[in-house]
Amino acid sequence: MSLRDQLEGEWARLGEVPPDALEDARLNAHFAFQVVAAAGVSLIPAADDDSHTSAEWLDRLQSLIGQEIPGGFRVALRLRDLRLQLLQKGGIELVSVPMEGKSIQAGIDWLKKSIKEEAGLDAPPGIGRPRYEMPEFDADKLKADPEKLGALARWYANADRALQFIAAREKEASRVMCWPHHFDLATLLTLEDGRTIGIGMSPGDENYRQPYYYVTPHPYPKGDLPALTGGGTWHRKGWTGAVLSGNKLASGDSASRQVETLTEFLNSAIAACREL
Repeated sequence: MSLRDQLEGEWARLGEVPPDALEDARLNAHFAFQVVAAAGVSLIPAADDDSHTSAEWLDRLQSLIGQEIPGGFRVALRLRDLRLQLLQKGGIELVSVPMEGKSIQAGIDWLKKSIKEEAGLDAPPGIGRPRYEMPEFDADKLKADPEKLGALARWYANADRALQFIAAREKEASRVMCWPHHFDLATLLTLEDGRTIGIGMSPGDENYRQPYYYVTPHPYPKGDLPALTGGGTWHRKGWTGAVLSGNKLASGDSASRQVETLTEFLNSAIAACREL
């Protein structure tokens, strides 16, 4: 089965909320997600690739769920309404709290209390978020816009479906994970010669203030780059990679047209990066 066949009938059409109108929702969600990352960095032994801070998309809950902490529990963020969750095994919600109007520290305080009172675990007093540079944003009182967060959740759900298929197809692929630093959902191909190809969806950043798909070869190639299809372009400022903008993808007037565009872009960009 091809990627296009896999996505047909499973794709949620994008564009009811314009991609470039999602920046505020993305920033609020990115900062709320730092509570999930705080659980990973504080309660799970560190992994060399920082995967202990990462999360996976669970479509049934519309949530980004962190890695398993002691006791088999997992901390999650339900994206469509910015609700933190403490999950039991099997993805069953034990307790949750909305992050509307709250700060990251309030979320961490809730997590400490919930781990102790609901999960029966002794939470270390030093639970804290990872210390990497975040976008400039006033995160003292987070806001939850259901319409825009729901649209953002569709971007993650669609990306997870596409990337899971690619990860199953490509023997060199890593698990599909969401990374708290850049908030992107991605898999990494590690080729036999040591080169890597990152394939993912970013909800937006300082380069593009809208969601976009990317395929990035490493080391970055020099010189001329091959032509891309599916509306893709090459990004070369600061990093090199093939990019499909959210506006280009969402311009398709049906789910089927959007699937066609994404499939053509990903297949073209992965093939180009393998050959570079």
